[in-house]
Amino acid sequence: MSIVVNTTWKTEPEIFIGTITHLTEIPNGEHLPVLELTIENSFEQYQVVMFQPHRDLQLTQIPDCAVQLMLWEGERGNAVSRSDTVILLDTPDTLLHLPESKLVYPDLVVDIELFIDACPVQPLADFVRRVLGRPSVGLRFLNGAMQEDGLQQPGSLARHGLDVAIRSFDACGGYNEAERWLAAIAGLLHGVGRIELYDAKPVDYLKVVLKSLGLLAEDLKRLEQKLPEAARTIQFIIASMYRIGSPTQPDPRAMVVQSSHLLAAQLQSELMHTASTHLTNSSTRLISP
Repeated sequence: MSIVVNTTWKTEPEIFIGTITHLTEIPNGEHLPVLELTIENSFEQYQVVMFQPHRDLQLTQIPDCAVQLMLWEGERGNAVSRSDTVILLDTPDTLLHLPESKLVYPDLVVDIELFIDACPVQPLADFVRRVLGRPSVGLRFLNGAMQEDGLQQPGSLARHGLDVAIRSFDACGGYNEAERWLAAIAGLLHGVGRIELYDAKPVDYLKVVLKSLGLLAEDLKRLEQKLPEAARTIQFIIASMYRIGSPTQPDPRAMVVQSSHLLAAQLQSELMHTASTHLTNSSTRLISP
């Protein structure tokens, strides 16, 4: 957000990638307001105060993206001792810019990032990071619940998606690496539309599919520019969800993701029920005379 010239810097810039979680404009007389920012990621937090650089480049609200903070320190005797530069990132390098304070289970971000980081097809990894890297989508997905019986706990939506992704990848062992990752990524994101249907009871699965494809539409278009077949396959797999047995499913990968979804949901529900029963019994034992 600030550009300083004619200054010799003492060190290379320190780079911090995070999410703006707080933005306040401080009046500055006749000049542009000064910004007070809180920038946070999955590990730490920075408080930054900086000038707006130009009227055409003002940051007036929290952007729905990752930001890169560059901290410069000047040599003694120069006009500037320190400059903080904020760059808005279109495609983050990881998902670890998502702020820990806004996450119910911060470990979920690490788990998903570790899974995606193994993908050898960079446009596919970038696709996931663009989708979940937007705080308006990623935070709600990571904190969201499936809503079915036994799956109403915060975080169950992302855990289910990751479980389906892993199962789909493993089940597609007969395909090449890129095709296995297509199934895995479709499995990871197949229920992302639930973040817009949190009050829907019972779950309307057709709406889940339509909302998911709507949220992914722009990023699928970008993926289509580099990997057109991959974009169409992901779209097809998600569109085919919840239609097991339909004669209009020629792609076995779609059936793999569907089966992985059903198995993961059943097992996750049983685990949640077992855990709840165990906790209830433990509480009863604690208060019993």
